[in-house]
Amino acid sequence: APASAPDRPDPPTATRADHGPPSPAPARAARTSSAPGAALRTTVDAATADAARELARTGRATLHMVGLAAFATVLGAATGRRDLLVGVAFAGRTSVAAERSVGCHVNTLPLRLRPAPDRTFASLLAEARRVTLFAAAHQDVPFDLLVERLRPTRRPRRNPLVQVAFGVQNAPPARHRSAAGVEFSGVELTPDTARLDLTLWLDERRDGLAALWTYRTDLFDHDGVVTWHRRFGAVLRTAAADPRRSLADCADTAGE
Repeated sequence: APASAPDRPDPPTATRADHGPPSPAPARAARTSSAPGAALRTTVDAATADAARELARTGRATLHMVGLAAFATVLGAATGRRDLLVGVAFAGRTSVAAERSVGCHVNTLPLRLRPAPDRTFASLLAEARRVTLFAAAHQDVPFDLLVERLRPTRRPRRNPLVQVAFGVQNAPPARHRSAAGVEFSGVELTPDTARLDLTLWLDERRDGLAALWTYRTDLFDHDGVVTWHRRFGAVLRTAAADPRRSLADCADTAGE
């Protein structure tokens, strides 16, 4: 570890890999650290969201873990890769001082998932649970330190370790009233650049889940991302109905 941080724990072994994460689709153009991007705002219906929450409850997991496993299932089926790294953002406020401070402490960690077609969704969910809990316990390990220790193969204009990301937001919409009676509320911004190839962010709502897909327009088009979202929802429904089904079955159902 750097001399300035001798007491930092070793990077999580759950994220160790000899290769970077897969690109979800063959690149059609050279990659840059920030490329033209677009976003798709859509929803996951209430019935599917409720089924996913029930699967999380019975699997001693969270909605985030269920969604992460479903996201990895779709990625694995689309790329043919059985070993993936998915970026997940953690709050990074693991101390009293950090809790009280103003500013962004968010840290992204790569979580390793193995969506082999012959394993069950329940098995992948258990893995998603294990690596998420492990990463949460080490969420203050800087991403740059992981890159330094893991030494992934570096390629020009390609992010190390993480090229895709997933997350679930369960905080209520921001709203504040000042002493003068002026009310402030958050405004959702739609990005027009993409730092990663593909990301999916879910936001819990009373009537289901709001979904925001961001993607590089040199890799994906709007219709393709609409298809990815449809498959994601289908995997959630299939897995919730029977988590003992294989990932291949879940993916096949999603492709129908």
